[in-house]
Amino acid sequence: MNIELTNLIYTRISHDLSNPAGALYNGVELLSENVSDLQEMTILLQNSATVLMARLKFFRQAFGLQNVTSEDATQDYLASLSSPVRLVGVCLDPLSKVCAMVLADCLIRGGTITVKENEITAYGDNIKSLPNLKEILEKGENVSVPALAPAYYAFYLAKRQNLKLSFSYDVQRNFISLKKVVFS
Repeated sequence: MNIELTNLIYTRISHDLSNPAGALYNGVELLSENVSDLQEMTILLQNSATVLMARLKFFRQAFGLQNVTSEDATQDYLASLSSPVRLVGVCLDPLSKVCAMVLADCLIRGGTITVKENEITAYGDNIKSLPNLKEILEKGENVSVPALAPAYYAFYLAKRQNLKLSFSYDVQRNFISLKKVVFS
């Protein structure tokens, strides 16, 4: 994996962590002032900490060491998004986790991601494929923006496992699918 991709992934992860971390910081700052509703402030801080921890755990499993053993953090990550996504199934490996992250980025107003052994499918009322997503996932086309770095990383992980990804998108059926196919 090259340094440019690593930088894009770090930028994407930092972006995804900055909102809940900023909310925690602002909440603590407000606590130092005279807060009229401590219960409301406590709920805000708890929610921000929950989102931050869900994302940190997911990023560690998806992008970190491959020997992390703990429960699947994908559902909590998907629930932490601004338009929550429901997960059906379990993402057992980093490739499945990153593919779920890529598909969640296409679900504009939330939806459902279904994980099977060799296919991950996303359904939602408003689905939009990101620019060049098919080419990045299937051919490893270079990326230059952090939002697409997980797609290239999915290509990279698949290639390391002698797999290729097959991307299909049907806007009429509100459906996006990624299949893992063994290289022939």
